Amino acid sequence: MKASMNKSNSRNEMKKITTLTLGIILLMPSLALRAANKALSEMGVAGNFTFETSAFMKETAHAGHAAPPADWRNQSGALRLNVNWETNKSLPWFIEDQQLGGEYVAAGVALGNKDEIRWGLKVIEWGFAHMETNGLFNHSDCYHSASFFIESTAHGLLLLEASPWHAEFAVQVNVLKSKLLVAARWMVQPDIHAKNWPDTNMFPKLTGERRYGHRRYLDAAALGEAGVLCRDRELIDKSVWFIREGLAFQRPDGVNPEKGGSDHHYQALGLMYACRYYQIVAEDAVRAEMSPMLGKGFAWLIARVKPDGSVDATGNARTGFGQEKARNGKPKGLEYRFTSISLGHWAQLTQNAALEFTARRVFEADQSMRKRGVEMTWDGY
Repeated sequence: MKASMNKSNSRNEMKKITTLTLGIILLMPSLALRAANKALSEMGVAGNFTFETSAFMKETAHAGHAAPPADWRNQSGALRLNVNWETNKSLPWFIEDQQLGGEYVAAGVALGNKDEIRWGLKVIEWGFAHMETNGLFNHSDCYHSASFFIESTAHGLLLLEASPWHAEFAVQVNVLKSKLLVAARWMVQPDIHAKNWPDTNMFPKLTGERRYGHRRYLDAAALGEAGVLCRDRELIDKSVWFIREGLAFQRPDGVNPEKGGSDHHYQALGLMYACRYYQIVAEDAVRAEMSPMLGKGFAWLIARVKPDGSVDATGNARTGFGQEKARNGKPKGLEYRFTSISLGHWAQLTQNAALEFTARRVFEADQSMRKRGVEMTWDGY
């Protein structure tokens, strides 16, 4: 009886905290902006380093990358589908499968594991070893796949350069930066851009990348972070175009549409990239433009978080019910990891402790779902 009452009290308390968090964002958006302005020291690469090495990230997102594979020195660096492609070139490969390299580097920096950093760099090096001289990764859906890899690599290398081990890895990082710059510049070539982001005046029906709200922030983060890392102003200037495309695309209710609908997974993923951009790349004027979008976008997402930390997938346009398949042929199912990361990051930027608590509960719900073997779980890639 007592245990039952404790559980009930815990659920009620969580509901109160979630409601309070949502109320703050919905009713007082200027409060979030004022908090962010007070925390200008949290901006830039240094601010992102603080977030990525925080207790929250160490105990959630980075916890799964505490150490590299036992035999990592003997592995080629290929991941996921690319492992089989190495031995059978008739199979598909995708550069996005190497995006985990940047995550391994970030986790290694946060957790102080230099072998994890070395493994992440090896994964990244495998990717660039399969890039053509003009920056193309020559496989199907090459543009979108490359954007994931470029963003993750730039993000990981920025963190490594800000870390105590920057001098130790400087030679290796500088080589990778030169290759990253080639890949990022390939993305902004006029013909490549026009093919993937067709002019709406010529093609009023949404086609190509324009159907997906999160890709505006993904591409902005990829180009912007690469621009900051490589000190390339052209890439940063181009990234602003994607940010403003994203701001114009948001619906009044805060949804960043995916294929004409809403989807909590891609909403969270886009917000994760938007937070990185807001903190690392954006100058004050662009941050001011982005703040209302972030406030509304997070308000919509938080409203879908249940008291137990799970996320309501009702109405999802792309994930959770087998609507689409991932690269490996499996359905895009339920995944809360990016929801947790994005909520935790916005909690840092707005100095909102209640929101970080919610982010932790979402992560715990994701881990619980996987341990229980819930059908339709998905790793989000």
